[in-house]
This record gives sequence, C-alpha cells and structure tokens, in this order.
Amino acid sequence: MNSGGRRMCTSSIIQNELMNTFGHLIQSQIVRNVRKSNFYSVLSDETTDIIQIEQFSLCVRYVEDQKYKIRDDFLTFVPVYDVTGAGLANTVLETLSILGLDIKKMRGQGYDGAATMRGQFRGVQASIKEKLPLSLSPLFFT
Repeated sequence: MNSGGRRMCTSSIIQNELMNTFGHLIQSQIVRNVRKSNFYSVLSDETTDIIQIEQFSLCVRYVEDQKYKIRDDFLTFVPVYDVTGAGLANTVLETLSILGLDIKKMRGQGYDGAATMRGQFRGVQASIKEKLPLSLSPLFFT
C-alpha cells in the first residue's frame, strides 16, 4: 500500500507465502465441509518426492452437506519416516486428528494395490480397521 504502485510481489519468497496462505485457507474450508458431513472416507497413497523424501498424500471423500454431491478433495502431503503398515496408519490417524477431523466418523479407506497399503493382516487398512472397526473394507485404486 505504501509502495506507490511499484510493488509486483514477484519474489519467490512472496510467491511461496501467498501459495502457503491460499493452501491453508483452502484446506481449512475443506476441513469445515468434512466436519459438516456425517461420515467420510480417506484416500491415500505414498510416493517419493524429487528430493527423495517419502510422502503420503491424503485425500477425503465425503458428501457435501446440502447439495448431496460426493466430493473428493486433497488435504495435504505428509512426510513419512515409518513406511510399515502400522507406521503409515498412525500417520493417517494423527494427521486427521491434527487437522481437526473426528476419526470416529471415518467409514471408508482407499489405497493403491501395494501390500503395505492393503495388506489384510499388517497393512494400513488392517491397522486402521483394528482401531476403528466401523471403517469399511478398503477401496483400491491404481
């Protein structure tokens, strides 16, 4: 406001601050929408980013309150250090709690076909199902 119109906001620091701020605002709105819904499902997958850090992408599927429209929304990337089924399950549940979502409302899980994710006895879905028996059998995607 004090720059006399010369300010362009093109520095990488300013651009990163803007992206982080908008990302947080969008994430907060998605969390509010999910909270309004009676139930939700989690869709997630792990990947390694360009600097070789294991990351977990976390998405939610829920019914939009008044429109009865099914929504699939991205929530966040989470760095992971324990890539076992139990470790990834804890990452999912902790992240949902940190975001302010009630994990007792989770009714579905969606993963790719990897054994760590969908393993019947030691995979992410089995670990979550053990803690939250009402979370339905997982949906698998490729």
